[in-house]
Amino acid sequence: MIVSQKSTPTTSSLVSPESRLPLLGWMLLLTCTCGCSISEKFQQRLDVTATLSAARTAPEGKMTTVSGTTSSQVQLEQQDLSESSLSAGMRLQFDHGPLRFLVDSIGASSASTGFFSGAIVGADLPADIYGSEIELSSARLLMAFPLSASARGEEGALDARLLAGLDLTGIRLQFKSTSDPSAFAEFDELVPAPVLGIQSSIRIAPTLDLEGIFTFLPLAKITDYDAECIDGSIRLGWDPDPDWNLFAGVRSHNIELSRVADGRPIDLDFSIEVIELGVEYQF
Repeated sequence: MIVSQKSTPTTSSLVSPESRLPLLGWMLLLTCTCGCSISEKFQQRLDVTATLSAARTAPEGKMTTVSGTTSSQVQLEQQDLSESSLSAGMRLQFDHGPLRFLVDSIGASSASTGFFSGAIVGADLPADIYGSEIELSSARLLMAFPLSASARGEEGALDARLLAGLDLTGIRLQFKSTSDPSAFAEFDELVPAPVLGIQSSIRIAPTLDLEGIFTFLPLAKITDYDAECIDGSIRLGWDPDPDWNLFAGVRSHNIELSRVADGRPIDLDFSIEVIELGVEYQF
């Protein structure tokens, strides 16, 4: 294939040799000036805020495996796998001028022993007593862009920011017979989801603030995944000191995934329900 290009005059063909030296001088001066301006603009303070919380987390949901013309379903509540447990939550927040970067993680796990019979992914488990485990986790890498005047460092009550980034949801479900070690099934998956969302906070009193974060997956397909990922949280914080913040909050993280594993269609709908108390410190 031949691609034709239209010839356009360049700067060097429009400028005579005698005038190139002054032009280059002006361009050099302009470049230096812009460079200094950009350097001064981005030489701003980097604020780091660390958050650590004690969280009561509980996994919820179900997983369905289709084997031929029949389907088997694992209900976490029926298998006593939806019991809450104590966990730890973490968030790191980096503010540089109007830009913000967020890294956070939370997880939930549960284990039990009970009767089960059916298919899980590629394994057909006979009727028996099984030890079962479920582990769910979420790790987000987000970048926040200012939407409101307060988020840009100006006067304003509401700090609102647009979020864009990646949510990594880890899922591990395991069943193992207590009488026959060969009767074993495991589903272990890391689901990457590009997400969009919003973060907003407002001061409702001199020492009280309310913060909400909502992220969702705007795409129906992620490579070979058919997935939905929604995460929402709200926190009420108290500032006893300008550098310290004590907070209480709730969060819900939900992942729905449909795919083929070991030649069988599977559908899962899991969520992490969180109640947390924590402390935030700004360095």
